Amino acid sequence: MAIKMNLYLAGFMGTGKSTIGKELAKLLGRQFIDMDSLLEKKLGMTVKEVFEKNGEVFFRQEEKILAIELSATANKIVACGGGTILDTDVYKAFSKSGLVICLFTDKDQLIQRLERTSKRPLLQGAPVEEKVDELLKERAKIYEKITIRVNTTDLTPKDAAKKIVDLLKTRQRILDKLQSQYIVIS
Repeated sequence: MAIKMNLYLAGFMGTGKSTIGKELAKLLGRQFIDMDSLLEKKLGMTVKEVFEKNGEVFFRQEEKILAIELSATANKIVACGGGTILDTDVYKAFSKSGLVICLFTDKDQLIQRLERTSKRPLLQGAPVEEKVDELLKERAKIYEKITIRVNTTDLTPKDAAKKIVDLLKTRQRILDKLQSQYIVIS
């Protein structure tokens, strides 16, 4: 496939960005980058610890720096944090340097997935379902802006990655066809 731009997997926590991203990277022969893991390595603590010790504002600043750095690279599969693209500068940078793909999942399955972990700092302090509802409402506008969307509800990570590859191939065929047509403006 000729597409060398980055592919940014965005969406709510628990939608499969990291696991699907790894599969997608294998299928496309690209480097996989998990932004949360990279930030943990850089900061020397888990995302949860960063939130506890330095707060969300600090985390978002560090996340933005990393996101802008990644937008200057090419040919990577990037699993974004669930809130990464809430920053308009980051969203614009990602949109210019690659394709942003939004992964989403049925709310019931999302809650089941998220109840199995205590690693999510934004889900602390209230029942998971309440926090998910609140955060989904806050993020709905930005997630809905993303024109390429993949429902991961009943897909294995490998199947979801294959769907994304098929979608990219179809997109490329359409773009190639459009480029080979004459456009006359009078």
